[in-house]
Amino acid sequence: MFDINEELKAAKAAKAAIDFLLTATPKSAVLATVNKAKYAAILNLSSGGGALNEARSNVGIALSNVIHGMPTQEKIDKAKRTIEAWIRELEASPAA
Repeated sequence: MFDINEELKAAKAAKAAIDFLLTATPKSAVLATVNKAKYAAILNLSSGGGALNEARSNVGIALSNVIHGMPTQEKIDKAKRTIEAWIRELEASPAA
Protein backbone atom coordinates (compact mmCIF):
# COMPACT_ATOMS: atom_id res chain seq x y z
CA MET A 1 0.00 0.00 0.00
CA PHE A 2 1.18 3.53 -0.80
CA ASP A 3 0.59 6.47 1.50
CA ILE A 4 -1.32 9.34 -0.11
CA ASN A 5 1.83 11.40 -0.77
CA GLU A 6 3.57 8.48 -2.49
CA GLU A 7 0.42 7.86 -4.52
CA LEU A 8 0.32 11.53 -5.57
CA LYS A 9 4.01 11.39 -6.53
CA ALA A 10 3.35 8.28 -8.66
CA ALA A 11 0.35 9.97 -10.29
CA LYS A 12 2.39 13.05 -11.21
CA ALA A 13 5.22 10.88 -12.57
CA ALA A 14 2.71 8.99 -14.72
CA LYS A 15 1.28 12.26 -15.99
CA ALA A 16 4.77 13.35 -17.06
CA ALA A 17 5.61 9.96 -18.59
CA ILE A 18 2.41 9.26 -20.51
CA ASP A 19 3.17 11.88 -23.16
CA PHE A 20 6.32 10.02 -24.17
CA LEU A 21 4.72 6.65 -24.86
CA LEU A 22 4.23 7.19 -28.58
CA THR A 23 7.75 8.52 -29.15
CA ALA A 24 9.88 6.89 -26.44
CA THR A 25 12.55 4.41 -27.41
CA PRO A 26 12.80 2.18 -25.50
CA LYS A 27 9.36 2.29 -23.94
CA SER A 28 10.34 0.14 -20.96
CA ALA A 29 11.27 3.00 -18.59
CA VAL A 30 8.10 4.92 -19.43
CA LEU A 31 5.96 1.81 -19.01
CA ALA A 32 7.61 1.08 -15.65
CA THR A 33 6.58 4.53 -14.40
CA VAL A 34 3.04 4.09 -15.70
CA ASN A 35 2.85 0.59 -14.20
CA LYS A 36 3.95 1.88 -10.77
CA ALA A 37 1.19 4.49 -10.89
CA LYS A 38 -1.36 1.84 -11.86
CA TYR A 39 -0.40 -0.26 -8.86
CA ALA A 40 -0.46 2.75 -6.55
CA ALA A 41 -4.04 3.41 -7.60
CA ILE A 42 -5.18 -0.19 -7.44
CA LEU A 43 -3.53 -1.01 -4.12
CA ASN A 44 -5.15 1.99 -2.48
CA LEU A 45 -8.68 1.16 -3.58
CA SER A 46 -10.90 0.80 -0.53
CA SER A 47 -14.40 -0.40 0.00
CA GLY A 48 -15.52 3.05 1.16
CA GLY A 49 -16.36 4.32 -2.31
CA GLY A 50 -16.22 8.03 -3.00
CA ALA A 51 -14.72 10.18 -5.74
CA LEU A 52 -11.11 9.23 -4.95
CA ASN A 53 -11.88 5.53 -5.24
CA GLU A 54 -13.71 6.13 -8.51
CA ALA A 55 -10.69 8.05 -9.83
CA ARG A 56 -8.38 5.22 -8.71
CA SER A 57 -10.53 2.63 -10.44
CA ASN A 58 -10.76 4.65 -13.66
CA VAL A 59 -7.01 5.30 -13.79
CA GLY A 60 -6.26 1.64 -13.07
CA ILE A 61 -8.36 0.58 -16.06
CA ALA A 62 -7.04 3.31 -18.38
CA LEU A 63 -3.40 2.61 -17.53
CA SER A 64 -3.92 -1.14 -17.93
CA ASN A 65 -5.29 -0.49 -21.40
CA VAL A 66 -2.18 1.56 -22.26
CA ILE A 67 0.26 -0.98 -20.81
CA HIS A 68 -1.35 -4.11 -22.27
CA GLY A 69 -1.48 -3.69 -26.00
CA MET A 70 -0.52 -1.01 -28.45
CA PRO A 71 -0.53 2.45 -26.83
CA THR A 72 -2.73 4.40 -29.25
CA GLN A 73 -3.38 8.14 -29.12
CA GLU A 74 -6.94 7.46 -28.00
CA LYS A 75 -5.77 5.27 -25.08
CA ILE A 76 -3.13 7.82 -24.09
CA ASP A 77 -5.64 10.69 -24.19
CA LYS A 78 -8.05 8.74 -21.98
CA ALA A 79 -5.22 7.88 -19.59
CA LYS A 80 -4.24 11.57 -19.38
CA ARG A 81 -7.80 12.56 -18.47
CA THR A 82 -8.09 9.87 -15.80
CA ILE A 83 -4.66 10.73 -14.35
CA GLU A 84 -5.63 14.40 -14.11
CA ALA A 85 -8.88 13.49 -12.32
CA TRP A 86 -6.93 11.19 -9.97
CA ILE A 87 -4.44 13.94 -9.15
CA ARG A 88 -7.28 16.40 -8.42
CA GLU A 89 -8.90 13.92 -6.03
CA LEU A 90 -5.60 13.12 -4.33
CA GLU A 91 -4.81 16.81 -3.85
CA ALA A 92 -8.29 17.38 -2.41
CA SER A 93 -7.91 14.47 -0.01
CA PRO A 94 -7.54 15.51 3.65
CA ALA A 95 -4.47 13.27 4.02
CA ALA A 96 -2.53 15.03 1.22
